[in-house]
Amino acid sequence: MAFFEWKESFNIGVEEIDRQHREFMEYLNEINELCAMAKDTPVSREVVDQLVRYIEKHFEYEENLFKETGYRESELQIKQHNFFVLRVLELQDEQLFGNVEKLNNVLGFLRDWFLNHILTVDSKYVPLVQAITTER
Repeated sequence: MAFFEWKESFNIGVEEIDRQHREFMEYLNEINELCAMAKDTPVSREVVDQLVRYIEKHFEYEENLFKETGYRESELQIKQHNFFVLRVLELQDEQLFGNVEKLNNVLGFLRDWFLNHILTVDSKYVPLVQAITTER
């Protein structure tokens, strides 16, 4: 069973962002699976590095939408993104690999924070994004 099962109710209604959110969760599942096998290999490190690059790219995409839409709560959202990136970077910590309990805590936090964020915070800017995509 996957560490995280995506549900349709997690979609916020912006196709590209929903796709990116699903992809993020796939990364978490892959990292969890590699670590459950207690494999600290260059491959597992590469997956973590890919996740870090991916999440930075995703947040950049969202933050560009904030600028384009004039989203008023963008400053708070960007602060939350920065906090999340710091936690994602913890996955690169040498001490996490091989420490299943510590790794599970970080992965659980990332999953829970991300899910809460997309359902409560990201959903606030959806009407603005839908308005500009309708105009295009």
